[in-house]
Amino acid sequence: MKTKVAEISVHAWKSDGILLERYGYTSGSVEPLPKHCHEEYQFGLSFNCQGEYSYRGATHVIPMGSLSMIHSGEVHSPSDRTYLAESAQFEMIHIHPKWLQTVADEIAEKSVSLLFFSTSSLADTTLNHLFLSLQSTIYQRNSELDRDVALWMFLSYLIRHYASLTQSISPLKTAIANVMRTRDYLHAHYAEDVSLETLAAIAGLSRFHFCRVFRNVLGVTPNVYQTQLRIAEAKKLLLQGISIAAVSEMTGFYDQSHFGLYFKRLVGVTPKGYARKIAIFS
Repeated sequence: MKTKVAEISVHAWKSDGILLERYGYTSGSVEPLPKHCHEEYQFGLSFNCQGEYSYRGATHVIPMGSLSMIHSGEVHSPSDRTYLAESAQFEMIHIHPKWLQTVADEIAEKSVSLLFFSTSSLADTTLNHLFLSLQSTIYQRNSELDRDVALWMFLSYLIRHYASLTQSISPLKTAIANVMRTRDYLHAHYAEDVSLETLAAIAGLSRFHFCRVFRNVLGVTPNVYQTQLRIAEAKKLLLQGISIAAVSEMTGFYDQSHFGLYFKRLVGVTPKGYARKIAIFS
């Protein structure tokens, strides 16, 4: 008997450097998402199921009610399970490093070193409350001041209690300078058909050595990194109400079919499904 495919719903909200997503899965078969990385810090809270990540060379189980945390620029992949026996709901928020850095600088009243978090999950009821308060101010369309205060409270508590300046691995900003120039170039030209020769020249390396060093530094190959950038930007454009056809073209995909294939692979839902379920707040 054919296994029923799980239905996935998503509601999303975005602002400068922040993307909030609320996912809901019915029971059924699911397709595991591939490993990826992103510039933003990622935080997640599951309401009714245990989470799991492949991260930093190990499998990390995230107990229900614990806040998961993926560091900026680190390769990871969600659970590789292919079936959900029961429905699952969870909240995700992606926050650009500039916000954490701003809060850290203001707490210290000076410019501080890059922040590092050594753990993959935190069991802290106060932190969970602040996380959910931030979600609530957004989904209830509270004032901008309400949202700003909620963000400040969440990040300041997180940084004061869990951030470390001792870095066991190098975050993006302290990686090899030559490769980071190509990373910046890809961010600025993510929608263009960039050649390996061009990227290697920017890094001042042979194509062979560039591919090897890029993957060692960022965890994925240059082409995979570019695709992830395109999908991240596509989500933001869809949240602005731009049509799927236009988003496909704006983000550099060959056609809508090509765009849909990669979007589903990295997000878990199709562009149509993502656009249909979004909730946009000013």
